[in-house]
Amino acid sequence: MPLPAPRLLGLGLLGLSGLTLLHGLPQAQTVRVPTEHSGQPAAGWPSAESGRFLDSAPAPVPTPEAPAAAASQAAAPREDGPWPPPVVEPARADGCSTALTGSGRALHVGPGQTFTELDEVPWLSLQAGDVVNIHHRPEPYRTKIGLRAQGRADAPVVLNGVTDAQCRRPVISGENATTARDAAASGFFSKQYSEPYGLIFIYKSRDQAWGSRPRHIRIQNLKLTGAHKDRRYTGMDGQSGRYVAGAAAIYAIVVEDLTVENCEITGNGNGIFVNSRSDEESSRNVFIRHNRIWNNGNVGSWLEHNLYVQTARALYEGNDIGQLIPGARGSSLKDRSSGTVVRFNRITAAARALDLVEIEGGVRPVREDRHYPDAWVYGNLILNDLSLPGSGSVKLIHWGGDNDERHFRNGTLHFFHNTVIHSGTQQQAWYMALFDMPGARQTVRATGNLIVNLGSTQMRVGHQAGTVEFAGSNWISRDWAQAGPDSVVRVRTSGAQLFEGPPPAISTASGRMRTPLARLDQPAGDLPTDSAGQPLRLSHQIGEERGLARRPVRGRGPDLGAIEQP
Repeated sequence: MPLPAPRLLGLGLLGLSGLTLLHGLPQAQTVRVPTEHSGQPAAGWPSAESGRFLDSAPAPVPTPEAPAAAASQAAAPREDGPWPPPVVEPARADGCSTALTGSGRALHVGPGQTFTELDEVPWLSLQAGDVVNIHHRPEPYRTKIGLRAQGRADAPVVLNGVTDAQCRRPVISGENATTARDAAASGFFSKQYSEPYGLIFIYKSRDQAWGSRPRHIRIQNLKLTGAHKDRRYTGMDGQSGRYVAGAAAIYAIVVEDLTVENCEITGNGNGIFVNSRSDEESSRNVFIRHNRIWNNGNVGSWLEHNLYVQTARALYEGNDIGQLIPGARGSSLKDRSSGTVVRFNRITAAARALDLVEIEGGVRPVREDRHYPDAWVYGNLILNDLSLPGSGSVKLIHWGGDNDERHFRNGTLHFFHNTVIHSGTQQQAWYMALFDMPGARQTVRATGNLIVNLGSTQMRVGHQAGTVEFAGSNWISRDWAQAGPDSVVRVRTSGAQLFEGPPPAISTASGRMRTPLARLDQPAGDLPTDSAGQPLRLSHQIGEERGLARRPVRGRGPDLGAIEQP
C-alpha cells in the first residue's frame, strides 16, 4: 500500500602517493596500492560480516605469488593533498586475499611455508617494503607481536593475511598466546606497562631514540581476537599473564600512517586503540577501511570500545561496526582526533554509535591541526535497535567533548546523506536523542539525511546544548521533538526543506525501502567542501552485503539518505 505523502515543514528557528605491491591475483592484474599517508601534518594514556568464522576446513594449498598488482584502486593523497581524501575501494569485492610481495623481503608463515608459527618471524627487524604473508590454517595462530617498523610512503611494512578458497581469514588469537621470540629475546615489552596491552603492539623499542615512532604500517586480511581481560598469555619471562581491561587487538602507543583493512576484529577489550599521549608522542594519519569490528568491550565498563583512536587525522571508511558484547557500556566508535571522517559505514549503535570528542591532555599536534574543530560524517547507515543484545543508545551521536572543556572541539559536525533508523518502544526508553553536545559552541549541520523512527520512543533532535542546523533537504519521521525540557538546544530550519511523514517500510539490514518515498528524490542542497575548496561527492554507498559500492544516481540527483533507492 503506498505511503501517504509526507508533510513539508518550514519551521524557522526553534530555539598516499601510490605504491605498487605485487599481489597474486589471477592473471596478474595490476592495480595501485594506496599509501596510508594522507592529510596535512598537524602543527596521555587512554582514560557486515566481511569474513566468515573459522571452521574445520582443511589446510589450504599455499598460494604462489604473482608479479602483479596490489590492494586498492585509488591512491590516498600526499600530506598536502585535500582532506577528506579520495575514497579507496576494496581490493576485491568478495574479501578474498592472496600473497603479496613488496620491494623488500616477502616472508611466509603457515602450512608448508618458510615459517610454521608467527613467533619465528623476525618482527623487530622488519624494514621498509617487507611483507609478512600469514597463510590461513584451520587453527588460530597464537603469538603476541611487537612492531617497531618504519616503512616509507612508497614501501610500507605489510602484515597480510592470505585467505583460503572460501575467503576465510587467518586468525591470530591472544588467548593462550606466547610472546614472539625476538620480542622476548630483546626485552621489547615492559611486563607491567606494555605486555598485557595488546595482541599486536606498536611502539618504538628501548634502543631507539626518543621521538622515534613506527610508521607506514598496513595490517590487512586477518581476524584478530582474544586480547581480553578474561584471557591469559605466556609472557617474555615464560610466566602466565592476564590482559588488562583496556587491551586491544591492535594497540599503538604512537604511530604514523597506519592502515587497517579487510580485517575482522572481535572478542577483545578494545578492538583497535591508537594513542597520542604527549606532544612528543602523538600519532598521525590512521585509516580504518573495509573491516568488520564488533563484540569487543567489557561487561559493566564504559571505557572500552570497538574503536578508540586519538590522532591527527582519522578516517573510517566502508566498515561494518557493530555493538559491543552484551553488558558493555562503551561506544561503537570513539574518536578523539582532528579532522575525523566517518563515511560509507554500517554502524550498529552500542551506548553511542559515534562518540567524537576532545583530545586527552590537549596534545598539541592534534589540537593545533586546522581541522581539529570539525568532523565529517556522511553516507553511513546508522542503526539503533533497543532490542538487540547490546541494548542500543538513547544519545546516539556525541559531538564536541566529554572531559576537559579547554580542549573541546568547538566547530561543526558535517552530517550529510546518512540514513538513521531507530527501533524501540517507550517501555525500553522514553526518548532517543540524535545529537548530544556539551555546550553552545558545538554545531551539527545536517543536509540530505533520512531519519526514521520505527518505534514509539520519542525522537529528539538534540540533547543538553549546542545547535542543530538543518540545511537543504532532509526527511524525518513525524512527531519528532526539538529536545528535552532541561536542554538548551537550538534547532534551526530556516531556509531548509524538512520533510516529515509516517515511517516508511525500510530494511534495517540494508537501509533499502520496499516502496521508496517520492520525496527522497530531492536536491539535498550545498554539501561541505574539502580542504581544497571542492564540494565533497557522494561517489559510493554501503554494499548490500558488505563493504562499499559505487553509488548510482537515479532521477534528479542522489536520494536523501545513504542509499540510492530503486
